[in-house]
Amino acid sequence: MSRGGPAPAARAAAYYHALTRGDIEVVLAMFAPDAEMRDPVGAPAASTDMERRQRYAAIDAAFASFTISAEEIIGGGADEAAARWRVVARTHGGREVRFTGVSIFVFDADGRIARMSAYWDAATVAAAMAG
Repeated sequence: MSRGGPAPAARAAAYYHALTRGDIEVVLAMFAPDAEMRDPVGAPAASTDMERRQRYAAIDAAFASFTISAEEIIGGGADEAAARWRVVARTHGGREVRFTGVSIFVFDADGRIARMSAYWDAATVAAAMAG
């Protein structure tokens, strides 16, 4: 155990499980109120609960099904984790979309996400969705 509860890798795994279940309220509760979410890196950061809620709503609006699987999660110290993940999703039009990425998590003293940076290619994903 680390400060703030379970080890960073376990907290990151819980994030992916909740996201795949579509339990956005649980996902949002994992973030500290002043957390910075850069998903994807290069897009403007989501730094408020409302901005983060809008990002997750966009996933829900874009896909009929969405599964994100953490293929490997590595904890670092008491408050960081890195995850390599894979998404398999289906658009409302029936097109299958697959993509991979890496996320870096930094947790605060209470075990909540203080900063999350996700590295994936949004332009490639958009092109795959359009066909």
